Amino acid sequence: MQGKIEHIRSFTQILFLVFAAIFWQGCKTTSSNIPATTMDRDIVGSWEGCDGRVVTFTKQKNGEIIGRYTHLGGLGEYRFTQDEIGYKVAQKELGTYTGLVKWRNATGEVTWKKVMITIEDNVYKDNNSDGCSKEMKRIGQR
Repeated sequence: MQGKIEHIRSFTQILFLVFAAIFWQGCKTTSSNIPATTMDRDIVGSWEGCDGRVVTFTKQKNGEIIGRYTHLGGLGEYRFTQDEIGYKVAQKELGTYTGLVKWRNATGEVTWKKVMITIEDNVYKDNNSDGCSKEMKRIGQR
């Protein structure tokens, strides 16, 4: 009888371990190790600033990325024009771009300033634009 109890106890322990292993395998995290899509880190597309301006970035045949003001929003008061080029950038790595951003003062004088742009989770952020272009939301792709 004692041998039979030990046999049942061993069988129960093995069954428990098998069940635990199967259960543990089924409880994997739902997040994956797959990197974020390139779209949510790609600058190409249209971006809207807080005053309604829209900047549309397109990639040129030579690899340069051009940003045009496709809707002016508050930029009109600084004498920007529809479809004017306001950015010239190149991709450094996925989600990071460097280049130039166009500035105009109140008299319309143009200067180009260095800019570093990051794109993450479809949010645009840069280090050298005015308040309504420092952070923009994606509104279109390609």
